[in-house]
Amino acid sequence: MTLVITTCTNRKRKPIPDSLHVSALPQAPIADVASDWVARLSAAADVFPARDIYGGRSFQEAQLAAHLLDARVLIVSAGLGLVWADIRVPPYACTVLVDAADSIASRVTGDYSVAGWWQALSGASPFSQSLAGVVAETEGLICAALSDAYIEMIVSDLCALPVEALERLRLFTRAPMDRVAPNLRRYIMPYDDRLDGPDSPVRGTRGDFAGRALHHFAEYIIREGDNRSAAEHGAAVSAALGGWRMAARFDRRRLENSEVLALIRDHWDAERGSTARLLRRLRDDLGVACEQGRFADLARQVRAERA
Repeated sequence: MTLVITTCTNRKRKPIPDSLHVSALPQAPIADVASDWVARLSAAADVFPARDIYGGRSFQEAQLAAHLLDARVLIVSAGLGLVWADIRVPPYACTVLVDAADSIASRVTGDYSVAGWWQALSGASPFSQSLAGVVAETEGLICAALSDAYIEMIVSDLCALPVEALERLRLFTRAPMDRVAPNLRRYIMPYDDRLDGPDSPVRGTRGDFAGRALHHFAEYIIREGDNRSAAEHGAAVSAALGGWRMAARFDRRRLENSEVLALIRDHWDAERGSTARLLRRLRDDLGVACEQGRFADLARQVRAERA
């Protein structure tokens, strides 16, 4: 069985109860925050298949790749742990992004790290699987589409895998190489900004880069009965991208949340409240740098104001 691993998303497709917003938690040491959070998850009445909760293109691209590979999907969730895509779980709002409204960092007093949160959460969550246990039951490729924050969160779990399992790992990320543990770097597939360029069949934004890279790999690189090594797969990716042109580069301004909120409000009516068009307006027309998850949180604030 091939295994696809992808990340949760801030965008949820089901209503989130007030109690399952991390911002509703009292501030406390990390172990107490995890305990309180897990108790709330366990008491939740409304649950849905995890794959039906998450929105956003990156998640959908990973789902498409899994379909092409006939693979099972595991989701690295900052709020649930490591969960199967078909397990029934409650909708929630929890992120490791520091500047987000439901950032776990804002609730923890004392020592905090994303890896520390992962250890506390995954050990207590009733929904979480053991990566080592899941991998031990598979023999196929382990295709992981992860952002740098999520690689940092589960790095200990990845590095603890036996050598045989690591040789099956194919990692898809736009994280800088120095943000990835040295013994994982050889498994990164060499996708770069050409994936966003005019010759790419899966153009998109930085926020969905990992999912799109995995999709391209599943559709154009993997072949039936494929037993090539990570180095051979990497060479095939490099060859596929060899004639592609780079995406046009833009220098964008970094603004405070209050400034981005003001711009969203100013252009809300013109873009008819479409978050996709608003984000394109900010980036392409106004030259503003705004990460997709951060923008989604801010757009939700404006939508709530106007409701």
